[in-house]
Amino acid sequence: MREENTISAPEFSNRNPTLLGIAASAFLTLLVFIGSRNLEHFDSALFGYVVASVVAFGAIVFRYALWLQRPATRAYFWRGMKLFFQRHKFLRNAGDASKTAATSLVEQRFIFKRGSERWLMHQLIMWGCILSALITFPLSFGWVHFKLEGDMGYRAYVFGFALQLMDARSIIAWLTFHALDFTAIMVILGCAIAIRRRLRDRGAIAYQTFLLDFTPYMLLIAISVTGLMLTVSSLFFGGYMYQFIALSHQATVIMTLFFLPFGKLFHIVQRPASIGVELYQKRSAEMEQAECPRCGTLFAGKMWVEDLKKVVGQLGFDYKMEDGRTLQDYCPRCKRVLRGLAYAGLPKRREPVFFGERAGETSRTELSQNQ
Repeated sequence: MREENTISAPEFSNRNPTLLGIAASAFLTLLVFIGSRNLEHFDSALFGYVVASVVAFGAIVFRYALWLQRPATRAYFWRGMKLFFQRHKFLRNAGDASKTAATSLVEQRFIFKRGSERWLMHQLIMWGCILSALITFPLSFGWVHFKLEGDMGYRAYVFGFALQLMDARSIIAWLTFHALDFTAIMVILGCAIAIRRRLRDRGAIAYQTFLLDFTPYMLLIAISVTGLMLTVSSLFFGGYMYQFIALSHQATVIMTLFFLPFGKLFHIVQRPASIGVELYQKRSAEMEQAECPRCGTLFAGKMWVEDLKKVVGQLGFDYKMEDGRTLQDYCPRCKRVLRGLAYAGLPKRREPVFFGERAGETSRTELSQNQ
């Protein structure tokens, strides 16, 4: 059995990801123009948010495209897409994907199994950020705006289309205009739980770093706190220092948007890919299974084994054996047996001689010579 790097490692090109990132930024810019009716409903005070969002969106697409160039990611992604759009199984695949999205992305049951406190932390941060994004981005892009009609009525416009008039004195109006305050509180509570865990959990302390593990929480807290300060300033202090707080809030939001594609928060974009991975695993288990040539055990889907061979080769490893098979053709147990047999057949090396034993032998030799 040979295990050596005889294949060159895969080369990654930035050309296509760069073009995709530029195209994504251009597309979002076009949507801003269309959704705001040629900037008619665009608020120039939010220009910084829009520029940062356009740049961050392009960077996210660039990073995602670069991530898809990895052999294992590319194999899972394209195989999952191919399996999902199978004509005779499309409805079933759509049902399985929806179930996976509900359990893994929405409910996050896999996190609840690790601990209820950890699950609560993720839920508060996730839904706080998602709801905040669903509110702030359409407002910043001019896709949604409000107009005062009459003495106490506000009408919302979505992409220029009018919605039902809303009484400013109603509970619905109050909840609508203060929705970001509630999401900010959710994010602060979630980040507080996360930081507390990072400071007390020995397992987390062992491998955490400040930039990767603490910076995202600090940025989210800064955004939430400055956002709440805007509400407090306008409601209780007559707008005192409102301009300074608004600039501080804008600066923290822009820093977070620039940090998003290249920091820990990027896993938010990566996580939906798990839907395709689980679909791949389910369909692979239903297809023809690979049989171990040594013990005859059916251990994995044949499609999965063939894809694994391709990925291993693209990574620059050669596991071909003398009989023409590869190490991936065998079940996990037989792999360990073959490895053990291969190591046992290596030439024996000289047994190590420790310093004490060598010194003892030298003393005995000198003593015999003296006698």
